[in-house]
Amino acid sequence: MTAPRLTQPIFVVGSPRSGTTLLQNLLSRDPRLYRLGRESRFLWHRLGGQEVTGTYPGRERVEAAYLSELYRDERTYTRQEQRRWALRSASQGTPAQYLDLPHDLIAELSTAEVGPFADSVQTETAPFTLPPLHATYANDTTGDVRMVDKDTGHCWRLRELSKAFPDAQFLFIVRDPVESVRSLVAGWRHPTWFFTYRMNADLDIDGYTDEHPWGRRWWNFNLFPGYEQLTQSPLVDVCIEQWSAAMRPVVMHGMPLVDEGRAMFVTFESLVADPKRTLGDIADFTGLATDALVTGGLNEAYMSMTDATFDPGSGDIPRLATKARDVLDPVAHLLGTTYA
Repeated sequence: MTAPRLTQPIFVVGSPRSGTTLLQNLLSRDPRLYRLGRESRFLWHRLGGQEVTGTYPGRERVEAAYLSELYRDERTYTRQEQRRWALRSASQGTPAQYLDLPHDLIAELSTAEVGPFADSVQTETAPFTLPPLHATYANDTTGDVRMVDKDTGHCWRLRELSKAFPDAQFLFIVRDPVESVRSLVAGWRHPTWFFTYRMNADLDIDGYTDEHPWGRRWWNFNLFPGYEQLTQSPLVDVCIEQWSAAMRPVVMHGMPLVDEGRAMFVTFESLVADPKRTLGDIADFTGLATDALVTGGLNEAYMSMTDATFDPGSGDIPRLATKARDVLDPVAHLLGTTYA
Protein backbone atom coordinates (compact mmCIF):
# COMPACT_ATOMS: atom_id res chain seq x y z
CA MET A 1 0.00 0.00 0.00
CA THR A 2 1.33 3.41 -0.96
CA ALA A 3 1.34 5.82 1.93
CA PRO A 4 -0.91 8.84 1.30
CA ARG A 5 0.70 12.21 0.92
CA LEU A 6 -0.52 15.77 1.04
CA THR A 7 -1.08 17.45 -2.29
CA GLN A 8 -2.10 21.09 -2.82
CA PRO A 9 -2.93 21.75 0.84
CA ILE A 10 -4.89 24.93 1.48
CA PHE A 11 -3.75 26.99 4.44
CA VAL A 12 -6.21 29.56 5.78
CA VAL A 13 -4.27 32.34 7.49
CA GLY A 14 -5.30 35.44 9.40
CA SER A 15 -5.33 37.10 12.76
CA PRO A 16 -7.56 35.77 15.55
CA ARG A 17 -11.17 36.96 15.21
CA SER A 18 -10.84 37.72 11.51
CA GLY A 19 -13.02 34.94 10.09
CA THR A 20 -10.53 32.08 9.73
CA THR A 21 -12.94 29.62 11.35
CA LEU A 22 -15.80 30.69 9.10
CA LEU A 23 -13.71 30.45 5.94
CA GLN A 24 -12.29 27.02 6.75
CA ASN A 25 -15.72 25.65 7.59
CA LEU A 26 -17.19 26.97 4.34
CA LEU A 27 -14.38 25.38 2.32
CA SER A 28 -15.09 22.13 4.14
CA ARG A 29 -18.33 21.88 2.19
CA ASP A 30 -16.31 20.30 -0.61
CA PRO A 31 -16.53 16.60 0.38
CA ARG A 32 -13.15 15.84 -1.20
CA LEU A 33 -11.33 18.08 1.23
CA TYR A 34 -9.84 16.67 4.40
CA ARG A 35 -9.57 18.86 7.51
CA LEU A 36 -8.65 18.65 11.14
CA GLY A 37 -11.79 20.46 12.24
CA ARG A 38 -9.88 22.68 14.66
CA GLU A 39 -6.81 24.87 14.69
CA SER A 40 -3.65 22.84 14.23
CA ARG A 41 -1.98 24.58 17.18
CA PHE A 42 -2.11 21.31 19.12
CA LEU A 43 -0.26 19.54 16.32
CA TRP A 44 2.53 22.12 16.21
CA HIS A 45 2.92 21.95 19.97
CA ARG A 46 3.23 18.20 19.66
CA LEU A 47 6.01 18.73 17.13
CA GLY A 48 7.88 20.87 19.60
CA GLY A 49 7.04 24.42 18.61
CA GLN A 50 4.64 27.25 19.35
CA GLU A 51 3.52 30.16 17.23
CA VAL A 52 6.62 32.28 17.38
CA THR A 53 9.49 29.97 18.27
CA GLY A 54 10.64 29.57 14.68
CA THR A 55 10.77 25.80 15.18
CA TYR A 56 10.01 23.89 12.00
CA PRO A 57 10.69 20.14 12.14
CA GLY A 58 10.68 19.60 8.38
CA ARG A 59 8.08 18.52 5.85
CA GLU A 60 8.25 14.79 6.54
CA ARG A 61 7.37 15.16 10.21
CA VAL A 62 4.75 17.81 9.52
CA GLU A 63 3.13 15.77 6.77
CA ALA A 64 3.10 12.60 8.90
CA ALA A 65 1.51 14.49 11.78
CA TYR A 66 -1.20 15.96 9.56
CA LEU A 67 -1.97 12.64 7.93
CA SER A 68 -2.27 10.79 11.23
CA GLU A 69 -4.90 13.31 12.33
CA LEU A 70 -6.72 13.64 9.02
CA TYR A 71 -7.49 9.93 8.90
CA ARG A 72 -8.96 9.91 12.40
CA ASP A 73 -12.46 10.75 11.26
CA GLU A 74 -15.39 10.93 13.64
CA ARG A 75 -16.26 7.25 13.14
CA THR A 76 -13.42 6.28 15.49
CA TYR A 77 -15.01 8.16 18.39
CA THR A 78 -17.61 6.44 20.53
CA ARG A 79 -20.44 8.37 22.12
CA GLN A 80 -18.63 8.17 25.45
CA GLU A 81 -15.51 9.65 23.88
CA GLN A 82 -17.56 12.37 22.22
CA ARG A 83 -19.24 13.22 25.51
CA ARG A 84 -15.94 13.29 27.39
CA TRP A 85 -14.34 15.59 24.81
CA ALA A 86 -17.41 17.84 24.68
CA LEU A 87 -17.41 18.25 28.47
CA ARG A 88 -13.72 19.11 28.38
CA SER A 89 -14.36 21.67 25.64
CA ALA A 90 -17.38 23.05 27.51
CA SER A 91 -15.28 23.50 30.63
CA GLN A 92 -13.14 25.86 28.56
CA GLY A 93 -16.07 27.66 27.02
CA THR A 94 -16.70 25.87 23.71
CA PRO A 95 -20.48 25.36 23.51
CA ALA A 96 -21.88 21.96 22.60
CA GLN A 97 -23.67 23.51 19.62
CA TYR A 98 -20.26 24.26 18.09
CA LEU A 99 -19.46 20.56 17.90
CA ASP A 100 -20.81 18.12 15.35
CA LEU A 101 -22.62 15.89 17.85
CA PRO A 102 -25.92 13.98 17.91
CA HIS A 103 -28.82 16.35 18.62
CA ASP A 104 -29.83 14.63 21.84
CA LEU A 105 -26.26 14.86 23.15
CA ILE A 106 -26.13 18.56 22.25
CA ALA A 107 -29.39 19.11 24.14
CA GLU A 108 -28.02 17.29 27.16
CA LEU A 109 -24.70 19.11 27.23
CA SER A 110 -26.21 22.51 26.50
CA THR A 111 -28.07 22.43 29.80
CA ALA A 112 -25.46 20.59 31.86
CA GLU A 113 -23.56 22.39 34.57
CA VAL A 114 -19.86 22.49 33.79
CA GLY A 115 -16.98 23.14 36.12
CA PRO A 116 -14.33 25.84 35.87
CA PHE A 117 -12.10 25.76 32.82
CA ALA A 118 -9.47 23.04 32.85
CA ASP A 119 -5.81 23.71 33.56
CA SER A 120 -4.76 22.79 30.05
CA VAL A 121 -4.16 24.30 26.65
CA GLN A 122 -7.48 25.10 25.03
CA THR A 123 -8.49 23.11 21.97
CA GLU A 124 -10.78 25.27 19.91
CA THR A 125 -12.97 22.43 18.70
CA ALA A 126 -13.03 18.69 19.05
CA PRO A 127 -11.50 16.48 16.35
CA PHE A 128 -14.90 15.14 15.34
CA THR A 129 -16.40 18.56 14.71
CA LEU A 130 -17.78 19.72 11.35
CA PRO A 131 -19.39 17.54 8.67
CA PRO A 132 -17.68 14.15 8.33
CA LEU A 133 -15.52 13.38 5.34
CA HIS A 134 -17.52 11.56 2.69
CA ALA A 135 -17.04 7.81 3.10
CA THR A 136 -15.84 7.48 -0.48
CA TYR A 137 -12.83 9.61 0.35
CA ALA A 138 -12.42 8.64 4.00
CA ASN A 139 -11.87 5.02 2.99
CA ASP A 140 -9.27 5.86 0.35
CA THR A 141 -5.95 5.60 2.16
CA THR A 142 -3.80 4.93 -0.88
CA GLY A 143 -3.96 8.12 -2.91
CA ASP A 144 -3.08 11.75 -2.52
CA VAL A 145 -4.79 13.74 0.21
CA ARG A 146 -5.88 17.35 -0.07
CA MET A 147 -6.65 19.20 3.10
CA VAL A 148 -7.65 22.62 4.38
CA ASP A 149 -6.00 23.79 7.57
CA LYS A 150 -6.40 27.03 9.46
CA ASP A 151 -4.32 28.22 12.34
CA THR A 152 -3.66 31.82 13.32
CA GLY A 153 -0.11 30.74 14.16
CA HIS A 154 0.51 30.10 10.45
CA CYS A 155 1.18 33.83 10.17
CA TRP A 156 4.66 33.05 11.50
CA ARG A 157 5.15 29.86 9.48
CA LEU A 158 4.50 31.20 5.99
CA ARG A 159 8.08 30.97 4.74
CA GLU A 160 8.52 27.45 6.08
CA LEU A 161 5.15 26.18 4.86
CA SER A 162 5.47 27.71 1.40
CA LYS A 163 8.94 26.22 1.00
CA ALA A 164 8.10 22.78 2.40
CA PHE A 165 4.86 22.52 0.39
CA PRO A 166 5.61 24.17 -2.97
CA ASP A 167 2.16 23.22 -4.30
CA ALA A 168 0.32 24.68 -1.29
CA GLN A 169 -2.25 27.44 -1.71
CA PHE A 170 -2.79 30.18 0.84
CA LEU A 171 -5.98 32.07 1.61
CA PHE A 172 -5.38 35.22 3.65
CA ILE A 173 -8.51 36.56 5.30
CA VAL A 174 -8.52 40.15 6.56
CA ARG A 175 -11.14 41.90 8.65
CA ASP A 176 -11.58 45.60 9.40
CA PRO A 177 -8.95 46.26 12.09
CA VAL A 178 -11.44 48.09 14.29
CA GLU A 179 -13.88 45.18 14.23
CA SER A 180 -11.09 42.64 14.69
CA VAL A 181 -9.71 44.49 17.71
CA ARG A 182 -13.18 44.93 19.20
CA SER A 183 -13.80 41.21 18.78
CA LEU A 184 -10.43 40.39 20.34
CA VAL A 185 -11.26 42.56 23.34
CA ALA A 186 -14.64 40.84 23.68
CA GLY A 187 -12.92 37.47 23.50
CA TRP A 188 -10.40 38.37 26.18
CA ARG A 189 -13.21 39.58 28.43
CA HIS A 190 -15.38 36.51 27.96
CA PRO A 191 -15.42 34.63 31.29
CA THR A 192 -14.94 31.14 29.87
CA TRP A 193 -13.87 31.25 26.22
CA PHE A 194 -10.50 31.54 24.46
CA PHE A 195 -8.14 30.70 27.33
CA THR A 196 -5.16 29.43 25.41
CA TYR A 197 -1.90 29.62 27.38
CA ARG A 198 -1.44 29.23 31.10
CA MET A 199 1.29 31.67 32.09
CA ASN A 200 4.07 31.10 34.60
CA ALA A 201 3.81 34.65 35.95
CA ASP A 202 0.82 36.85 36.71
CA LEU A 203 -0.56 39.12 34.02
CA ASP A 204 -1.59 42.67 34.89
CA ILE A 205 -3.73 43.77 31.95
CA ASP A 206 -6.08 46.65 32.62
CA GLY A 207 -9.55 45.82 31.34
CA TYR A 208 -8.96 42.08 31.75
CA THR A 209 -7.27 40.92 34.92
CA ASP A 210 -8.86 43.68 37.00
CA GLU A 211 -12.29 42.43 35.90
CA HIS A 212 -11.52 38.71 35.94
CA PRO A 213 -8.89 37.90 38.57
CA TRP A 214 -8.71 34.27 37.45
CA GLY A 215 -7.37 35.60 34.15
CA ARG A 216 -4.09 36.60 35.73
CA ARG A 217 -2.57 33.32 34.64
CA TRP A 218 -4.32 32.92 31.27
CA TRP A 219 -3.21 34.45 27.99
CA ASN A 220 -5.97 34.49 25.37
CA PHE A 221 -5.58 33.70 21.67
CA ASN A 222 -2.12 33.39 20.19
CA LEU A 223 1.24 34.51 21.45
CA PHE A 224 3.14 36.92 19.22
CA PRO A 225 6.64 38.38 18.98
CA GLY A 226 7.11 40.81 21.84
CA TYR A 227 4.04 39.75 23.80
CA GLU A 228 6.21 39.73 26.94
CA GLN A 229 6.38 43.53 26.77
CA LEU A 230 2.59 43.81 26.96
CA THR A 231 1.80 41.66 29.98
CA GLN A 232 1.19 44.84 32.02
CA SER A 233 -0.48 46.95 29.32
CA PRO A 234 -4.11 47.99 28.75
CA LEU A 235 -6.17 45.32 27.05
CA VAL A 236 -6.85 47.40 23.93
CA ASP A 237 -3.10 47.88 23.42
CA VAL A 238 -2.58 44.12 23.73
CA CYS A 239 -5.29 43.41 21.17
CA ILE A 240 -4.07 46.01 18.68
CA GLU A 241 -0.59 44.52 18.78
CA GLN A 242 -2.01 40.99 18.66
CA TRP A 243 -3.77 41.87 15.40
CA SER A 244 -0.85 43.86 13.99
CA ALA A 245 1.74 41.22 14.85
CA ALA A 246 -0.28 38.61 12.96
CA MET A 247 -0.88 40.77 9.90
CA ARG A 248 2.67 42.08 9.43
CA PRO A 249 4.12 38.72 8.29
CA VAL A 250 0.99 38.05 6.22
CA VAL A 251 1.59 41.28 4.30
CA MET A 252 5.36 40.77 4.11
CA HIS A 253 5.39 37.13 3.04
CA GLY A 254 1.93 36.98 1.51
CA MET A 255 2.48 39.46 -1.28
CA PRO A 256 5.25 37.37 -2.95
CA LEU A 257 2.94 34.35 -2.78
CA VAL A 258 0.18 36.34 -4.47
CA ASP A 259 2.62 37.38 -7.20
CA GLU A 260 3.51 33.71 -7.68
CA GLY A 261 -0.16 32.80 -8.06
CA ARG A 262 -0.13 30.74 -4.87
CA ALA A 263 -2.22 32.98 -2.62
CA MET A 264 -5.20 35.30 -2.60
CA PHE A 265 -6.57 37.81 -0.13
CA VAL A 266 -10.19 37.71 1.01
CA THR A 267 -11.99 40.11 3.30
CA PHE A 268 -14.36 38.99 6.02
CA GLU A 269 -16.74 41.74 4.94
CA SER A 270 -16.97 40.47 1.34
CA LEU A 271 -17.44 36.91 2.56
CA VAL A 272 -20.39 37.94 4.72
CA ALA A 273 -21.92 40.50 2.34
CA ASP A 274 -21.62 38.47 -0.87
CA PRO A 275 -20.74 34.86 0.00
CA LYS A 276 -21.75 33.46 -3.38
CA ARG A 277 -19.42 35.69 -5.36
CA THR A 278 -16.58 35.50 -2.85
CA LEU A 279 -16.76 31.73 -2.53
CA GLY A 280 -17.00 31.46 -6.30
CA ASP A 281 -13.76 33.40 -6.64
CA ILE A 282 -12.13 31.14 -4.05
CA ALA A 283 -13.39 28.05 -5.87
CA ASP A 284 -11.89 29.33 -9.12
CA PHE A 285 -8.56 29.92 -7.39
CA THR A 286 -8.39 26.64 -5.48
CA GLY A 287 -10.12 24.33 -7.93
CA LEU A 288 -12.71 23.34 -5.35
CA ALA A 289 -16.31 22.56 -6.32
CA THR A 290 -18.11 25.87 -6.78
CA ASP A 291 -21.58 24.39 -6.26
CA ALA A 292 -20.55 22.76 -2.99
CA LEU A 293 -19.09 26.00 -1.62
CA VAL A 294 -21.86 28.42 -2.59
CA THR A 295 -24.85 26.24 -1.67
CA GLY A 296 -26.45 26.97 1.67
CA GLY A 297 -25.34 30.52 2.34
CA LEU A 298 -23.72 31.35 5.65
CA ASN A 299 -24.37 29.50 8.87
CA GLU A 300 -23.69 31.15 12.22
CA ALA A 301 -22.78 27.74 13.62
CA TYR A 302 -19.74 27.99 11.36
CA MET A 303 -18.48 31.02 13.28
CA SER A 304 -16.65 31.19 16.58
CA MET A 305 -18.83 33.92 18.06
CA THR A 306 -18.80 35.86 21.31
CA ASP A 307 -21.80 37.07 23.27
CA ALA A 308 -22.62 40.77 22.82
CA THR A 309 -22.53 41.04 26.60
CA PHE A 310 -18.74 41.12 26.44
CA ASP A 311 -18.44 43.48 23.46
CA PRO A 312 -16.64 46.59 24.74
CA GLY A 313 -18.38 48.89 22.26
CA SER A 314 -16.49 51.46 20.23
CA GLY A 315 -14.86 53.47 22.98
CA ASP A 316 -11.38 54.54 21.95
CA ILE A 317 -10.77 51.56 19.68
CA PRO A 318 -11.24 53.38 16.31
CA ARG A 319 -8.67 56.05 17.20
CA LEU A 320 -6.17 53.57 18.59
CA ALA A 321 -6.65 51.14 15.71
CA THR A 322 -5.67 53.78 13.15
CA LYS A 323 -2.01 52.83 13.54
CA ALA A 324 -2.95 49.21 12.93
CA ARG A 325 -4.54 50.08 9.58
CA ASP A 326 -1.19 51.22 8.24
CA VAL A 327 -0.08 47.58 8.29
CA LEU A 328 -2.53 46.89 5.45
CA ASP A 329 -1.41 49.69 3.13
CA PRO A 330 0.79 47.43 0.93
CA VAL A 331 -2.15 45.09 0.24
CA ALA A 332 -4.98 47.64 0.19
CA HIS A 333 -5.33 47.25 -3.59
CA LEU A 334 -6.04 43.54 -3.09
CA LEU A 335 -8.73 44.10 -0.49
CA GLY A 336 -11.00 46.44 -2.41
CA THR A 337 -11.16 48.65 0.68
CA THR A 338 -8.79 50.60 2.88
CA TYR A 339 -11.07 50.22 5.93
CA ALA A 340 -11.17 53.99 6.13
